[in-house]
Amino acid sequence: MTQDNRGISRRTVMKGAAWSVPVIAAAVALPMAAASGANTSNDLANYYWDAEAQGGYTALVPAAGGLRATFSTQISYRSQPDWVNPPTGASLVVVVEFSSPVTLDPGSSLGSWAPDPASGSFARTFTFTKTPASFGDALTFNVVGSAGGTLTSTATMRLIGGGTTTWSSEPSAKTATIVA
Repeated sequence: MTQDNRGISRRTVMKGAAWSVPVIAAAVALPMAAASGANTSNDLANYYWDAEAQGGYTALVPAAGGLRATFSTQISYRSQPDWVNPPTGASLVVVVEFSSPVTLDPGSSLGSWAPDPASGSFARTFTFTKTPASFGDALTFNVVGSAGGTLTSTATMRLIGGGTTTWSSEPSAKTATIVA
C-alpha cells in the first residue's frame, strides 16, 4: 500500500525554517544598527567631546558665591575621513543630569543653546539643544545647589535629524564639592 503525499514534508519545512532564521535575524539587526549610529566611540564620532582643560570631556567645578558650580564642555565636529560639512538643520542635544536638584543660573550666558527647563528652573536634569548643530560649540553654565556637599554631573549627547552623521555615545561624569 502506498501513501500519496501531496503536501510539504516536515523535512522540507525544517530546512526552510533553518535557512530563514539567519535571514530574519539579519533583517532585524540591520535597522537596529542603522538607528544606533550614535553608538560610536568619542575618537571616531563626527560630533565628539573635545578635551577640557581638566583632562576630561566635561568639567564641573565649584564657583564663587555660595552653592554655585560651573559646568562646561566643548563639542566639536570631525569631518574625516572625507571632508563632509555638518548636516544642515540637525540639532545637537546635550543632556546634563545632576546627582541632586539644582537651579540653572539665569545669569548664565548660553549662546545659541536652548535649555529645557528654562534658565531659573530647579531640576536634576537639563536638556540643551543647539540648532543648527553646525561645527559644535562650547556649553558653559552655572548652577546653584540647594545644600553643600558633593554634586555630580553626567552628560550625554545625541544628534537629531543628522542623517548618517555620528555622535559620541560616551557619557561624561564629573564631581565637584559645593560649599555654602
